[in-house]
Amino acid sequence: MSDHIFDVRITDTSLRDGSHHKRHQFTPEEVSAIVAAIDAAGVPVIEVTHGDGLGGSSFNYGFSKTPDQELIKLAAQTARDARIAFLMLPGVATKEDMKQAQGNG
Repeated sequence: MSDHIFDVRITDTSLRDGSHHKRHQFTPEEVSAIVAAIDAAGVPVIEVTHGDGLGGSSFNYGFSKTPDQELIKLAAQTARDARIAFLMLPGVATKEDMKQAQGNG
């Protein structure tokens, strides 16, 4: 038994990693409903983007039905308490993508 107390933070990745199962085809309506439910469940961080991260919608990784920036903006507008996060892979997302995502929520 350890005497250490760990600070654990839960991050829900259903709207990022889970998009692989849907071939990156989440609709705005689905994202809004899922974010609202995850937020209501008390999850503090919700990750939202293409399954391969910000900027992943491409010929190489598959195209998203809804652009990353729109997903991020919608998620930020929908969540009341949860913070919105995204996965950023070097060589996939750009600094400009990150700046735009920050501006979208």
